[in-house]
Amino acid sequence: MQDHQHEMKILEVKTYIFLSVALLFLLISSCTTEKKKFEWETISPKELNINQDILNDLVQKINDSTIHSVDGIVLVKDEKIIFEEYFNGFKKDSLHNTASVGKSITSALVGIAIEKGQIPSLETTVMDFFTDSYTIEHLNEEKWNINVEHFLTMSSGLDCDDWDDNSLGNTKHFVDAKDDFALTLNLPMTNKNRERFAYCSGGANLLGEIIRKQSSQTLKEFADKELFNKIGIYENEWFIVPKEPYNEFAGGGNILRPRDMARFGLLYLNQGNWNGKQVIPSEWIEKSTSKQIEVPNEPADYGYFWWIKSYQYQGQEIDAFEASGNGGNKITVIPELDLVFVLTGSGYGSEYVEGKQAKKIIENYILKSIN
Repeated sequence: MQDHQHEMKILEVKTYIFLSVALLFLLISSCTTEKKKFEWETISPKELNINQDILNDLVQKINDSTIHSVDGIVLVKDEKIIFEEYFNGFKKDSLHNTASVGKSITSALVGIAIEKGQIPSLETTVMDFFTDSYTIEHLNEEKWNINVEHFLTMSSGLDCDDWDDNSLGNTKHFVDAKDDFALTLNLPMTNKNRERFAYCSGGANLLGEIIRKQSSQTLKEFADKELFNKIGIYENEWFIVPKEPYNEFAGGGNILRPRDMARFGLLYLNQGNWNGKQVIPSEWIEKSTSKQIEVPNEPADYGYFWWIKSYQYQGQEIDAFEASGNGGNKITVIPELDLVFVLTGSGYGSEYVEGKQAKKIIENYILKSIN
């Protein structure tokens, strides 16, 4: 009897060990498979009838500083990397400050939070999320009616304009502010809701704080779990505001590899679907990358933290949508050509680098190379 019990115990131990090893193997295999399926396929430009001489000319002009302040270029077509170059000490695995490209990432997180029910809708008013922790100044009816969509379209009506040095909500004032959220929340109104476009990073930052409040996670934790890890982005950083409570800045604080910026662009090109899984609702992608408001004195319109543009291609205009940031950082998506173009740069403060030079790169080199 004792021998039988002893044999049964040995069998149980062996079974436990076997199952534990098998489970460990499955976990390792699944993680390996998960990461393997996100590997980029790279092919030569010639395989897709791309004129590599034109792209090589672009590289030469960057190297001799005819085109300056460019740190990296990644060209993706038909979901494959067909051209990739880095400059100024940057490499394929280097993380790069993407500046306001991060606003488009915040837009994605808002769409996910709405889909999860953590933010009720686009029409949800934002002041409700802050009255428990802030005594909000200038709180009239118009200000109380500011909703999520108003911030996404830069049309809240607050005195918040990064393009106007005299604006009380310009991000230059964040340096001396004790609390960045309070600075934006306490701004007076200068216009009615939805009356005009005014580029307001403070509004984007408040949307990030709402996601933190509603998800009970840091913004990085939420982004990693609900967005980045699902598309194969496992290493990234955020700019952390250097004052209590040391939160991530949602108005443009993402630090990413250019290849991972391209993943994000490819996710939007594919209407929020990644390897058969819907990461962001397709309806959100469509709204975000469609004209929601006109931008005065700019050759572009605006969606939900995405720029709606057109570029010259073979003598005609071709539609694009774009995440754009200071320094010449861009994710440009051109659906008609099944193309994603990533540009990273460090020309911070230069309107030329972010504007005319980037346009020149896209039209005279990238699009010109595509037959």
